Amino acid sequence: MTQHKPPQAMTLFDLIARTWEVKTEISGLLFNAKGTALTAVLADGRLAFVSVNDAESPDSRVRIEADTGRPSIRPRSKPLPPPVITEAPIARTDVAPCRLGDQGIAFAHMEADVLWRATARGQVLAMNASPRAEATALAALPKAGLIAAAFDSQLSLLTEAGGAEMSFLDLPHLVTRIAVAADESLLACWGEGRVSVVSSADLELRQTLVCEGTVLDLEWSPCKRWLLAGCADKAVTLVDIAAGACDRIVDFPAAIHSLGFSRAGNALIASGAFRVVGWALPDLPFGDHEGTPISTGKPGLTIVDRVAAHPARDLCAVGYSSGLVMLCRIGHPDEMLVREGTGKAITALAWSDDGAHLAIGGTDGHLSIATFPKNMFK
Repeated sequence: MTQHKPPQAMTLFDLIARTWEVKTEISGLLFNAKGTALTAVLADGRLAFVSVNDAESPDSRVRIEADTGRPSIRPRSKPLPPPVITEAPIARTDVAPCRLGDQGIAFAHMEADVLWRATARGQVLAMNASPRAEATALAALPKAGLIAAAFDSQLSLLTEAGGAEMSFLDLPHLVTRIAVAADESLLACWGEGRVSVVSSADLELRQTLVCEGTVLDLEWSPCKRWLLAGCADKAVTLVDIAAGACDRIVDFPAAIHSLGFSRAGNALIASGAFRVVGWALPDLPFGDHEGTPISTGKPGLTIVDRVAAHPARDLCAVGYSSGLVMLCRIGHPDEMLVREGTGKAITALAWSDDGAHLAIGGTDGHLSIATFPKNMFK
């Protein structure tokens, strides 16, 4: 007797997301400044490029049911164009790439000393004018048209066009992370258990502080008072810039791979626990002061591996070690399922600047862009 299985119902993720199989764990995701392309850094050092533009966007597939007036999204009818993937490993996975101009990215090459750039369509070229030394950290200053690049303990400002060095500063420690303040006035350079704060206008060293932790993510608060670092040793390091002092929030269940600030939610959020950890701004815990903690989403039995704050709304994307992806309202228990768990951990989440697209990558070698219809959050 022939046995038939019932057809599987399509999920929301099936209807709003595009997914490509790249067969290798994804270690990083970056939208370009124009929001036209997404670059994925694969764990083996290859780069994958996909277009953000979608001929069958969810908005174009929304239909209003005549009898109920309820909206629905019809499935896709055409196959997706394949991603462009570099043939050989070329990018260092320990140095996060940064945006370059409107369309491209800059990255540290796995073998060459000079910096390299990639276009939105996946063409990779050397930036021959960049200093001939191995880059250890990169960050973009788009308003100034510059790149901040660290070469061991030297901090350089390079032009976006060609990578010519405009100025440099020798710091008292190796630099492995650079964070740029929102107004681009200050740079935070972290490495070897120290952080240096530098003025970007003249590369003047403002202060250097001793701060513990192997940094996995580094962020400025919108007000520039706080510098926050997620660390591999299950702690968040806080730097009060005005006071010139550091403190740590310890005993997280797991490493803090990502943290961020939400302007709309007026909060700091972090991964590394069994729910999204957060505090209201500017009242962060420091010294004997406990700050104002906030609860986001619901507690569970699975570690939150990644968080990403929405650029305009009081929402955050939450990725779990089970592969589950949720949207949560910051400071509220509200949750919306984006992707069901796959059993493979989420390793990267990134929002486009307009908040319309959420890029998702994990250990299962699948790269996805979830595009949210314009009326979804109304």
